[in-house]
Amino acid sequence: MSTTPEEEALRQLQREQSKLLDGIDELRTIGVGSLVELPQLVVCGAQSSGKSSVLEAISRVRFPAKGNVCTRFATEVILRRSPTPKIKISIEPGPSRKDARERAILQAFAQELSPHDNDLPAVIDKAKDHMGVNETAHPGFSDDVLKVEILGPDKPELTLVDLPGLYYSVSQDQGLQGIKVVRTLTEKYMKNARSIILAVISAKTDYHLQEVLNIAERFDPRRERTLGIITQPDTLEPNSEEEGTYLQFISNQKIRLQLGWHVLRNRSFETRDIPDDARDEREKDFFSQGRWSSLSRDSVGIESLRRRLSNILFIQIRRNLPGLIADIKGKASDREKELSKLGSPRATRQQQRGYLLNISSSFERITGQALHGLYADGFFGAFETISDNHDFRRLRAVIRQLNEYFADAMAARGSRRIIVDRLPGFVQDSMQHDLKNPYLPGRLPHYVLRKNLEEEVAEQARKNRGIELPGSANQLLVGSLFRDQSLPWEGLAREHLMKAWESVRYFALLVMQHTTDDHTFSLLAGSIIEPALDRLRQNLLDKLDELTAYTKRGHPLPVGKSFLTQIQKARSERQVSSLKTKLKSTHFHKPDGEALFSMKAIEEATSSLELSRDEYAAAEIIDQMQAYYDVRTKEPNIQLIRAKRRVLIDRSQTAIVTFVDNVATLGIENCLLDPLQRILTSQVINNMDDDQVRELASEPSFISDERGRLASEVEKLQAGLRTLKTFNIQKPSMSGPPSIEKLEKPSTSILDNPMPLTGLKSTAQPSFFSSLPEAKTYKSPATKPFDGAVTPGLFNFTSRTL
Repeated sequence: MSTTPEEEALRQLQREQSKLLDGIDELRTIGVGSLVELPQLVVCGAQSSGKSSVLEAISRVRFPAKGNVCTRFATEVILRRSPTPKIKISIEPGPSRKDARERAILQAFAQELSPHDNDLPAVIDKAKDHMGVNETAHPGFSDDVLKVEILGPDKPELTLVDLPGLYYSVSQDQGLQGIKVVRTLTEKYMKNARSIILAVISAKTDYHLQEVLNIAERFDPRRERTLGIITQPDTLEPNSEEEGTYLQFISNQKIRLQLGWHVLRNRSFETRDIPDDARDEREKDFFSQGRWSSLSRDSVGIESLRRRLSNILFIQIRRNLPGLIADIKGKASDREKELSKLGSPRATRQQQRGYLLNISSSFERITGQALHGLYADGFFGAFETISDNHDFRRLRAVIRQLNEYFADAMAARGSRRIIVDRLPGFVQDSMQHDLKNPYLPGRLPHYVLRKNLEEEVAEQARKNRGIELPGSANQLLVGSLFRDQSLPWEGLAREHLMKAWESVRYFALLVMQHTTDDHTFSLLAGSIIEPALDRLRQNLLDKLDELTAYTKRGHPLPVGKSFLTQIQKARSERQVSSLKTKLKSTHFHKPDGEALFSMKAIEEATSSLELSRDEYAAAEIIDQMQAYYDVRTKEPNIQLIRAKRRVLIDRSQTAIVTFVDNVATLGIENCLLDPLQRILTSQVINNMDDDQVRELASEPSFISDERGRLASEVEKLQAGLRTLKTFNIQKPSMSGPPSIEKLEKPSTSILDNPMPLTGLKSTAQPSFFSSLPEAKTYKSPATKPFDGAVTPGLFNFTSRTL
């Protein structure tokens, strides 16, 4: 018998539906459902709402007549079209089943029945005994899933999950704990964003009292994946207000759902034993009478519900397949990374040493890239995904930023006193600007007028006269004044070195966390990384003592001509400024605006420039100190002061420039960054004896178990991908060929609005590194236990929260 094109198209659609649903069911079977959310239809409702009747009407299989048969666990009902009718029953162990033997027993349960057999209640009771939830001995609930696969030529292509009915009062069979368990189970299935919620409500009960709609709205606030099903409409009085209310529901007027509503007439107690065909005919007769006849036939009756659910599930699966495949790929990738951290099984000494050598090789490679600013390894993350951790992973960028902050801080606050000719009037504004720099908050600028400082120095010169000629500067006073001005250097440098060390420590622990598992991470951190970093820290402090020793005890020893040039310039500026002041009231102007002075006025002004010997010596001492230290500054504007000093730091070889450079190169580069590459190398591993290797790299049982779990999950996820790869999900976009004739001008928005390093933000509260986690105690197998202690004020880390 030939088939029409319409019939062939329908069969093709049914085959595609069957194939797609079988693929999703296979994912559940192989365990992917416990790792990612799968599309499914979830039947929810209160006890006695008619959920079981809905399930029976859809499947045309009579479940056990007891009201509480399917209330102890979730039941997955799989309907498939097949020429041979049969029913298969099995159990899928829930996540709470950790014991392998228990899981194997449950998975071994399998029964097959003919649809005409009356043994289904007995088989389900037997399955309940396996799960330990029978009504007498164990009246509780289980997260195991009872799978009932129903095959037949008239079955729709559907998979539904029937959940235990919600209830609100306790009885001999249903305790208080069960109320919470059923609700939790219902919420767990509703929370799955890929599930379709079939919310069953009974017309026998006021809909306000049926909580299933409220729970569904919590997890589906846009009401886009909820289908309402009303049961027992025959219990309503014809033409009553209650009947009108439910007619509004079905017409999607009372509570609007994007998937709409449906209504079924259940079997009554008197008609509970009638055949399925008779049940369906009675339903058709009911909906052809009264106000029910005005409803669309697509919203009433079991036949249209089967078609409707098949289409809804098919569309839902097709819509979610791209995201589902992406989720599976992502979870498989995450587990493969975890497996890579665990490495291969490490039973022998050779395997253990090889494992440590692999870690050291990765540490050397990543550290080398970070120090050279070549962020090629996957450890550094993609450019568009840079976060606080990623900023610290880009170690060279962090150190350069810290060095710039340090240079700015030295320019702005390196002097104990800022010498000016007049005091600034807006110190507070400059302090707000300084909050961007982690070294500046709390360091208030101290200004001093030059005339007051000259008086102070002149007094000291009189008290400390030596064998210098009259009017000459006492070089001991120059050195003393320089040491007084450079007092903040050591504190700023110490803070900078510790910030750099903290950044390096955090970076090293991030690398270790990236390259190994938590267990080995703790062991290596406690026995190798932390002790080596502590040595680097001490080396930094020793270098700081060396760099500051001469500024504390020595005398200025300027080298080159720049010192004399600065002295001469300062002296000339001082004399010219004084002469201008003296002549200001004695000049007159020519018509062209040129100022004219009489010889007498010039002689009088010049003669009055002669200072006392002590005043002259004081001015010379200050000029020499400033020339050696930094630069003469008369500006009252703190921003101009800083700008002038930054220019000098960038271009001149003064004492402050030399110090800043020495801290950055002799301190950070030589004592911290260069040795960092050598704290965990292949040579370090090869120098270990077998006992130390065993203590560091031997594999505890929980690592073996974790590797097995991850390997099993990767296998499941990869099998799931193989299952889904046969479906043509998305056609590649061919909207048009690429344009090659005119290239767009590159965006400069990132240059116009540069983004600061997120890991280096600083405000007064919290401090620069206050967001970093607290330290974890590392247990070293080869040395004494590491207590995680560092110098007070420094941040610490935790291996689990990096």
